[in-house]
Amino acid sequence: MFFAYFDESGDAGYRRSPAFTLAAVIVHDRAWLDTLGQLVSFRRYLRDNFGVPPRAELKAHWLIHGKGPFKSAAILFPVRMNIYRAAMRFQRKCGTIRTFAVVTNKDLVQKRSVDARSGAWTRAIERLERFGTDEQEDLHILPDEGHGYFIRHRLRQMRRFHTVRGTFGTETLRRDATNIIEDSSARQSHESYFSQLADPNA
Repeated sequence: MFFAYFDESGDAGYRRSPAFTLAAVIVHDRAWLDTLGQLVSFRRYLRDNFGVPPRAELKAHWLIHGKGPFKSAAILFPVRMNIYRAAMRFQRKCGTIRTFAVVTNKDLVQKRSVDARSGAWTRAIERLERFGTDEQEDLHILPDEGHGYFIRHRLRQMRRFHTVRGTFGTETLRRDATNIIEDSSARQSHESYFSQLADPNA
């Protein structure tokens, strides 16, 4: 089984931000403990080389704008960007993590009454369903805390009946998300190194 950790960037409305992004960090249950060990070593590397405490949350907004634990004048903007890039490189180098993101460009959404969050989660669940089918594995979703009811409701709908447009012509294909098991399990990002990787991805 794969665990899929999610985090969001932007808001679902049309006034504050031009895009809404949903990013996933996916790890297999058999590789989970090894990946956690690599994450712990990575956080020790950040502590030893950049002075970032292992318990400090790696939020992209804080890294970019020098907020939260990065207010210290000793951690200047170029250094914070090195930390950001290190988090990106880690995911490629560790060999056990897969990632993807869904980006909604709100300027291209024709009906401005459409909830950008709903569209992004629909596409993300479709992507997970195809990924799980290709891998012949089940998945479990672990989103950042705050949207549990919405995600649970959308996932239950798509598990029972969901269709997608075919690549050619006008036909639709049945793609029920039956390989995404149980309701989503929310995580507080400051308590999960995996969720903290999804944040800068988004």
